[in-house]
Amino acid sequence: MADTQRIHPATEDVEKAAAAHEYAQKTPPLSAPLAPRSSLVSGKGDPGSNPSKVVQIHYPKDQAFPPRTAPKYYSRPPKRRRNCCCRCLAWTFCLLFIFILAIAIAAGILYAVFQPRIPKYSIDSIQITNFTLGTDAAVSSQFVVGVRARNPNKKIGIYYLDDSYIAVFYSGIELSKGKLPAFYQGHKNTTNLDVSLTGNKVQITSEKVSSLSAERKAGSIPLRLKADGPVKIKFGKLKTMKITFRVRCDLVVDRLDANSTVNISSKKCKVKL
Repeated sequence: MADTQRIHPATEDVEKAAAAHEYAQKTPPLSAPLAPRSSLVSGKGDPGSNPSKVVQIHYPKDQAFPPRTAPKYYSRPPKRRRNCCCRCLAWTFCLLFIFILAIAIAAGILYAVFQPRIPKYSIDSIQITNFTLGTDAAVSSQFVVGVRARNPNKKIGIYYLDDSYIAVFYSGIELSKGKLPAFYQGHKNTTNLDVSLTGNKVQITSEKVSSLSAERKAGSIPLRLKADGPVKIKFGKLKTMKITFRVRCDLVVDRLDANSTVNISSKKCKVKL
């Protein structure tokens, strides 16, 4: 009786077969190759016949591919100095505007409180102690001018300082000059000053000599008086910085004879600060 022999597969082989069968069921079959067979060209025909050969893939000529470019890196843009300059200018203008506005407000308050008025000046008299016209057209003269200064302000005082200047002119030529005294003029005050002016050998032209002689005979001699002086204005307890006042007076006198009464037929004074 022949022996019947059964060969049972090993357990490992069975498990491997089952896993392969399960993977085959889950993976769908390939419906088409990844590249058309016409595009796969080997050195001797079908690439499948000789897999060791290098496969060259030829793309259509009309198909364009974008060039490969390197990535660009952008640095952080520098800060603009223009914005900083604009801010500085804006702040400067704002501060300047505030400063001017503050000054205007302060000036308005001072004007409303003190109501300042310009002082008034006039020439009351002229005395001539010497007036000599030499043959060489040189004039030596000495005047005593009576000046009246009036302060019309109720709450403002005036300090007249040194280094003032006052002179008498004839036809633009300075005949004699002097200085105003230094003093303080209070509120609503009128001060009369006698100022001495002296000139020695002032040269004038022959034309001026002729015109002066004709005007002396006619009794109408035009003179001009100029006075410049530094002052300080006192507002209550506040004293301002130095200010220069300018007085210009146009006069017409009847004579220039020494030790005689001189009549002023016309006078007009203007004051500027």
